[in-house]
Amino acid sequence: MVRLLKKVLLLGIFTLGVNYANAQGYDQERIQLANFIERMYNNAPFDGCRIIDDYDNSYLLSVVALDKSKYKTAQIMNRVADVKSQRNAGEFFNGSHSYTSMTIKTPKGEEHESDMTEVYELIRVNSIGYVKQMQLLTSFEDANKMQVFVYYKRVEKNTIKQ
Repeated sequence: MVRLLKKVLLLGIFTLGVNYANAQGYDQERIQLANFIERMYNNAPFDGCRIIDDYDNSYLLSVVALDKSKYKTAQIMNRVADVKSQRNAGEFFNGSHSYTSMTIKTPKGEEHESDMTEVYELIRVNSIGYVKQMQLLTSFEDANKMQVFVYYKRVEKNTIKQ
């Protein structure tokens, strides 16, 4: 009976150890991909969508670089980056067309200071579909002090346009 309990206990510990080690693998893969993309971007900056292949998978990357000084909060900047990355992916996969217009409002009169300027950016997308499940892979500051957001999605080889 004691031997049976020892075997069951050892089997349970082994199973938990394997599950823990396997769970760490995805995060390691994601960290390595993020580091690779950051090095690649710093070497030759790019914007928009790209397909990146590694040994086992293909990834759709949507890279958006934003000027931090144009956004009042990080939350607004993150939302704009998310919308722009979805727009990039939609244009890449579905051939959608997007239009961006920027409106700058400044108050009239000399008594107002220059920090009262408001900037509105309108993004209109005309598409037949959208790409969902894009996740934020990494965000970093580049050499030009722009905040770079990298969104990604694992894609099947047969869904990529040739």
